Amino acid sequence: MAYHPEIVDAELANRLSATGAVVIEGPKACGKTETARRAAASEVLLDVDANARRAIAIDPALVLTGPAPTTH
Repeated sequence: MAYHPEIVDAELANRLSATGAVVIEGPKACGKTETARRAAASEVLLDVDANARRAIAIDPALVLTGPAPTTH
């Protein structure tokens, strides 16, 4: 199935260029993760990567080494 850009994609790009970080909120299974992944250059899966969770607790810079923007 082909992806069709949504209004939120342009809004997300605009907000990221202005602030560098955003929070995407919404109900379960509405496309938050996929929207973020389309805008991201790298990602850290804190929900499944215990090492990343431990590292971020010590120093967030340890897991923010990939290209920006990064999804978490």
